[in-house]
Amino acid sequence: MTDNTLNLDGTLRLSLMGGQARAFLTQSTRMVQDARSIHRLSRVATAALGRLLTGASMMGCMLKDERDSLTAMIKGGGPLGTLMAVARADGTVKGYVDNPDVELPLRADGKLDVGGAVGRDGQLTVIKDLGLREPYVGRVNLRSGEIGEDLAMYFTASEQTPSLVSLGVLVGESVVAAGGLIIQVMPDCSEAALKSIELSAPMFMNISKTFSEYGLNGALEQLLGHLEPEILSTARPAYHCDCCRDRFERGLIALGREELTKLIDEDHGAEVNCHFCNRTYRFSEQQLRDLLRRAQT
Repeated sequence: MTDNTLNLDGTLRLSLMGGQARAFLTQSTRMVQDARSIHRLSRVATAALGRLLTGASMMGCMLKDERDSLTAMIKGGGPLGTLMAVARADGTVKGYVDNPDVELPLRADGKLDVGGAVGRDGQLTVIKDLGLREPYVGRVNLRSGEIGEDLAMYFTASEQTPSLVSLGVLVGESVVAAGGLIIQVMPDCSEAALKSIELSAPMFMNISKTFSEYGLNGALEQLLGHLEPEILSTARPAYHCDCCRDRFERGLIALGREELTKLIDEDHGAEVNCHFCNRTYRFSEQQLRDLLRRAQT
């Protein structure tokens, strides 16, 4: 009999070794499959965007206020183009990739060539909207394009928080398993505790396979059981686009009188597509005229 709990997405916020480190462990299989279905992603695009969505979802769970948001964007110069993920504090996330149908030959070790598809000649940018006058913006140069290593570099260089990041997506005809792990040491972490984490790193290399075999709770025991994990809170990661017609109406009004008039006189209407969920919003000529009147007032 199949254990359905193996397929349930979830995020665990953890304390390790009596508070000397913290961790976020997430299973994101359904979330990544939803992204694949919405964007019709190739296998390598699924792995790349799935890793970024999973990492961003965990980073979203680090936000303190439910109104805060985080955007992670990668421009690596590879054939996938730009990858973007936007996360909220509840672990929900949305994203897209410029070229979702890109496919590359497998690497020599038989794995998907995520680094080649993303590219390594570019930057990872993280933008945090914390409700302040200006958002926080951090940038780092890409190290590998494999995304996990690049996020670890971001934490170390931009937030001065040494971090271990492991992300994985196992793709067949559908997404077999996806998930991630972030471990961050606290300022008072002992040398012995730090050594324990460093020695554990090889265990985290094939994290998607661990999730496919054990599920979230089993992965917790398999990966972190020896580090004395204590569950502090849980979340349910999910792919969620919060676009709405009103938001696109405001965007059209923001175009200004000249652009709106051009849409009315030349196109007699407009279609606006959401990059995150591929939903199309259609505006008739009369609806655009109503927006133009609003813009003028």
